[in-house]
Amino acid sequence: MSNKEKIGSIVTGVILFAAITSILLFIPAETLWIALGMGLAVVIYFFVLLIIRGQHVREQYPKRWHSIFSILSYFIIMLIVFFVLFFYVVPSVLMIVLMVALIFTLVLNYLTVPLAIIHRFNENKRFSPPLKEYPKLSIIIPAYNEEKVVSRTIENILEAYYPNKEIIVIDDGSTDSTYQVAKRFLPQGVKVVQRVNGGKYAALNTGLVYATGEIVVTVDADTLITRTSLIEIAKSFRDPEVGGVAGTLKVLNRNKFLTKLQSLEYLTQIEVIRRAFDNFGTITVAPGAFSAFRRSAILESGNYDPDHLLEDFDLTIKLQKAHKVLRGSSEAIAYTEAPETVSDIYRQRLSWYRGDFQNFWKHRDAFSNPKYGYMHSLTLPYMLLSMIFVPLSSVVVIATSIMMIIAGDWVMLVSALVGFVILQFLMSLLAIVLGRDDYKLLIYAPLFIVGYKQFLDFVMIKAFFDIVVNRGKYPKRERVKRIGDLKQSTARKTYSSLNAFVPE
Repeated sequence: MSNKEKIGSIVTGVILFAAITSILLFIPAETLWIALGMGLAVVIYFFVLLIIRGQHVREQYPKRWHSIFSILSYFIIMLIVFFVLFFYVVPSVLMIVLMVALIFTLVLNYLTVPLAIIHRFNENKRFSPPLKEYPKLSIIIPAYNEEKVVSRTIENILEAYYPNKEIIVIDDGSTDSTYQVAKRFLPQGVKVVQRVNGGKYAALNTGLVYATGEIVVTVDADTLITRTSLIEIAKSFRDPEVGGVAGTLKVLNRNKFLTKLQSLEYLTQIEVIRRAFDNFGTITVAPGAFSAFRRSAILESGNYDPDHLLEDFDLTIKLQKAHKVLRGSSEAIAYTEAPETVSDIYRQRLSWYRGDFQNFWKHRDAFSNPKYGYMHSLTLPYMLLSMIFVPLSSVVVIATSIMMIIAGDWVMLVSALVGFVILQFLMSLLAIVLGRDDYKLLIYAPLFIVGYKQFLDFVMIKAFFDIVVNRGKYPKRERVKRIGDLKQSTARKTYSSLNAFVPE
């Protein structure tokens, strides 16, 4: 990390921290000190644990009172306190939810922003030393009706530098020519296996049968990696406690309004949220699009489970339950196709969110058992509240805004809107600085306050009720259209500068 990048990260972080503090202006004095005191106790708790215990996620002798300092417990206590206080001060459910949302946002940002910057400063220690040994990588590409993209992905991985690798393509009963396209690479040593359609989890489990490497890398059939990504993702496995490593996903087809919007979304989630949790060795999910795992750890966890929309999230939780460290690699970069239409984004996110809620239900014991360490106290509660409470609070914000318009409180409403747009702009700026990405993406930041945010919130709420109604099960995986034509992309120069292989 250059001195210029360090200065940029620090300056952006300080300004953002000051902007986050401005949220206090919207919180009544009657509740401010109580809420802040509770929030700071939680933040200090995690920072102290990070200093004392580092990345160790194991609770050898867990006590139930340890749960008091989990994000979920803090939220529940804060909600109760606010209800009691506001019953006497401002008896309004809308106001209670709004205040809880503001405080919750404040506390989470106080925790994640400095941790993300700390992570960026420290990552050179992990990635700078070159590899002295090259453990064998088994790269599994599950494919179902991927004739448009599977060829370029295989070529891309063949081109990526790593001296000890094998490539395994699993055709999961495709009805197009995916198998025939993949077979063209047999002379280059690629293993191509055709099986009856059984779903992505079944394809991955089949790949494990043929894998002979110590480390298993999963790559989606629409994903391209940089030439050094395999080297970078292997570096984290020098730590024997690491069970899995998530690559850094970026949008491949940045040639349209919607795909650029998703590019900024990916950046914010990975460069701020994931970096913060990576300090504790407990990232939220190692995505199937590009991640690596110890083969022994997967086998010990029982392989990929059936009937889950998000087998990658399920595996991430199972490995953390087994006290494996899950890391992220900011240098192991992969480019994946993003949906180009609203309907395709809707289908993709609906499938993702349903899968998230499925796994919350399956692994609900992790929310109450402190033996699961940081996953219990930090990662899963953050995800759950972000996917249930935050979308529901957005509905309250909309209702409150309508009431303010009717009452003629335009100044207050516009001031709040401008304040949160500035806050989101700075958060996006920090993500771009940390990820060394395109500053032009900043123009899309306001849509994460008004517009795109409400769309995603609606999809989350629908997914939640879909899973509740179906009692934790929803076997249908939504599919989106594959593009497959890189010549239309306006971001080719970006991929070239990162030494990524992009077929002509």
